[in-house]
Amino acid sequence: VRSYVSTKDLWQKQNKKRVDPDDLLRGFLSKAPADQTAFSVDGLADAILAGLPVCHRVAIPRSGAAGGIRRTVRTGKPPSVQVRTDTRRGHSVTLIHGLEAYGVDMEAFAAHLQKALATSAAVEEASGSTQAGLMVQGFWNDACADWLTKIGIPSECVQNQAKKGQNQKKA
Repeated sequence: VRSYVSTKDLWQKQNKKRVDPDDLLRGFLSKAPADQTAFSVDGLADAILAGLPVCHRVAIPRSGAAGGIRRTVRTGKPPSVQVRTDTRRGHSVTLIHGLEAYGVDMEAFAAHLQKALATSAAVEEASGSTQAGLMVQGFWNDACADWLTKIGIPSECVQNQAKKGQNQKKA
């Protein structure tokens, strides 16, 4: 926005910190107050972004000979990924659900977590009432949340829901 304003010389003459938007910028300012004629650069950027639909970026690894990562932009808020602790058959486990929305290869991520955390990890298939996810042996909620952000899932979308007394003990 700053470079566009400088290129078009839209700065106010008496105040070089305020911008008088041209017709193109006014087209993007649908949510701004009608009586507001001048903006700061940050206020102008915020007003433009407020008028745009919410979207998020998803990076999906490609499999096969092509390899690489395919990046797409999807409309709407980014989906959340739940990391929670539980007990299964008397054993402590960390469960991760919601990865399919980001296109994460669960088998490869489970193998990676096994090596990184020196523990067992398995993929749980989706059944009638449960969604597909990962099950990691032990209370690894903090480490799993860190690894999710490392593979490209936004940190604000990772919900770390450890039960009381079932937090990760070591790093």
